[in-house]
Amino acid sequence: MTRSIAVEELVNATSEELGTYLRSGALNTNALTRSLDYEGLDIEDWERIKRIHFCLADDVHDFISALPDRVRRIKTEHQRENIHTQGEVRGSINWSATLRARSESGYADRSRFVCNTPYTEYDIAENRVLKRLLWQIHRTVTDELQSVEYDWRQEFWTDDKLTSFDRLYKQNVHLSRIKEGPAISVSGQDMTTARQSRLPLYTEAYDLYDMFQRLQADTLDADITELLADTLVVPSDTPTLFELFCCFRLIRTLTRFTPGFVLKPIDGESDALAHLESDDTRIEIHHDSTGSLSFHEPLDTTHRPAHAQYARYNDAIIDYSDTLESLSGDSHDPVLYSGRPDIIIEIYDTSSDERLDSVVLGEIKYSNATQTFKQGLQELLTYRRFANNNGYLIDNPDITLTSLLITNGVTTPGTSDEVTHLNGTDLFDTRIQQHLNWISSSLRAPIVPT
Repeated sequence: MTRSIAVEELVNATSEELGTYLRSGALNTNALTRSLDYEGLDIEDWERIKRIHFCLADDVHDFISALPDRVRRIKTEHQRENIHTQGEVRGSINWSATLRARSESGYADRSRFVCNTPYTEYDIAENRVLKRLLWQIHRTVTDELQSVEYDWRQEFWTDDKLTSFDRLYKQNVHLSRIKEGPAISVSGQDMTTARQSRLPLYTEAYDLYDMFQRLQADTLDADITELLADTLVVPSDTPTLFELFCCFRLIRTLTRFTPGFVLKPIDGESDALAHLESDDTRIEIHHDSTGSLSFHEPLDTTHRPAHAQYARYNDAIIDYSDTLESLSGDSHDPVLYSGRPDIIIEIYDTSSDERLDSVVLGEIKYSNATQTFKQGLQELLTYRRFANNNGYLIDNPDITLTSLLITNGVTTPGTSDEVTHLNGTDLFDTRIQQHLNWISSSLRAPIVPT
């Protein structure tokens, strides 16, 4: 049996690839967000996803765990302010100000005083950094994570930890005296003061808030991509990780073995995960998306098939639609077929116009079971028949249609003209060179092994 990729190996490889592509700025983060599979979260907003990643980081957990003890020694400044009083003295009397105040009433009221009254100031640079950081963490864990009832959330934020942090944030006498997080504007000077503090509470708050700001600004330094990679893979289920791993490795393979192509940033309107460009060609890699293709085939209810078996299948689909609406009230148009490959690679000739030249349809199964391999093969060959772009691709001689099936440990000794079957381990650089025919046929150009 062909070797499978173990879960730990898959996690490490996907983390490494994710960090590489995020640093290059070549991933479409909106498409990446749609590709993630966090149980209990229905979020397709990259900004919110980044805040969640931040709150899952070990450094954040350690900081919050140490907070109850540290906040007792929160830094303050002792100030004095002039207070006008009537018949009482608070602090020392500011006689010059008192005399000026009395002169305004013609010295008729000798019970008026202006006093230098001491008070404790919490609104200082270090506390502004601290409170703004805690607000970002608090709103994320309470708004996004608290309602998630899945094991992965409990692994990061237990119910007890969430409750304890919520109580501390809302009720701590020191934190409550600092203005609310949304009203705080942290300046560069505030950050410098926190960084230079002698108290770990503030130096660590600076480090975390600096990381948070860079994360939100997509300043993908090494520590930021490491944070995203480390917190990305743990909540995701293994099949989705395997799909992302395969996407990343196919991008690497295309980049390495197709001279003249470079990865390019993607504008927010595209649903491609990544794309490569040369002088006359663009390659778009889609995951969990149909790209420009359609795999939806409505049933033609105006003509019942003449063939008896096909007629029965036609009738069964119509019976389902009618019965579903009768029982549940849900309308359901009869559909002959609807599906979506795990990966679609579209190759466009851009030398004169935007012409679709080649398509790779990919199905991925994180399994070494023969039955799952057969299921994936059947799905892939069905995609081939129904893939449509202003006409069925399989009927268009001007478009090269290639099919790729990737499993995790299935051995197939034979070959096929229609489908290339790869094992996940074949996508590692040391093994990929012997499996490159699909690239050559898709690009209609020779590959250049190294």
